[in-house]
Amino acid sequence: MQSDLTKTKKRAMQYFYSDGSFEITFGGMCLLLALYFYLQAAMPESLLSNILNMGFVVFVCLAAYLINLLVNRFKERVTYPRSGYITYQQPKGVQRTVKVGFMLAVSAIIGGSLAAFITHSPRSLDWMPGLTGFVLGAVLAWIGFRVSLRRFYGCGILILLSGFGLSLMGIGNMRGLAFTYAFSSLVLLLSGSLTLWQYLKHNPAANETTDAP
Repeated sequence: MQSDLTKTKKRAMQYFYSDGSFEITFGGMCLLLALYFYLQAAMPESLLSNILNMGFVVFVCLAAYLINLLVNRFKERVTYPRSGYITYQQPKGVQRTVKVGFMLAVSAIIGGSLAAFITHSPRSLDWMPGLTGFVLGAVLAWIGFRVSLRRFYGCGILILLSGFGLSLMGIGNMRGLAFTYAFSSLVLLLSGSLTLWQYLKHNPAANETTDAP
């Protein structure tokens, strides 16, 4: 009985990720972060850079809120009409792990920045791309483990390797973070797009099914 209940819960969690919307929106957020860090690297000490630096936490919170909003809207318009609606409990388990993991990545970036200012050693941030890649990769791998979806393992490994590769290349902290998030965005958008294509292929809309010969 317990085994059947566990399988049912796992299928419900898998359903949340079945359409690729999570990866697409998360990838979009990573793309915004890549642009943020690229501007920081391209225009250091500028007015725009200082404004972006002061508004980083606000930017992340707004982006996280936007992700949740976009995922819900997409499911309401595309997913639920095709394959049904599932009522989820308040965020916990996998979804809570994702949020906590992402906040760890943000905390690591902020903490590392403060450490660099305190020690007056900017080179101490050279491993930030590796640390960020590790956190994001670990979160995605954990999702894959909890919901038994292998594509998240692949995404996590690729992002982890990219972060450490950029750190070993000595590309720097801001530029390295920009490239890390840009590569993460590419991986997630590709994974989400392929998943969405498969989902739409196997779950046509009701009017498409009716019109089919």
